[in-house]
Amino acid sequence: MRTIIAAAMLAAMAATSPVIAADKLTPQQIQALAPGSYKVSVYGLVKLQINFQPGGSLSGVNSKNKRDTGIWTVQGEKLCIRWNRWLKGKTRCAALSGGNGTYSGGGLYIRKI
Repeated sequence: MRTIIAAAMLAAMAATSPVIAADKLTPQQIQALAPGSYKVSVYGLVKLQINFQPGGSLSGVNSKNKRDTGIWTVQGEKLCIRWNRWLKGKTRCAALSGGNGTYSGGGLYIRKI
């Protein structure tokens, strides 16, 4: 029983830790990703290079040298991307955490290049 209580207390402390809270990107920090070029891994399976432009446009190339363009937006505290062809044109959003050019969230690992 003590082990369960101790684990619950540690989890609660971690959830309220200012270090963890500071790692989550704000909408302004997400906007500041553009302009920029990034290496992106999606669930460790798909590798992309993405270029974010101010104003919401983006372009990408995958490991098979296939290219697509699309748009990016910030909705709440999430980065949202809609490719013209990839993902059947559906919008996908993810909250990001990190800093110093390395970010992750929603199955994404992003590194500034």
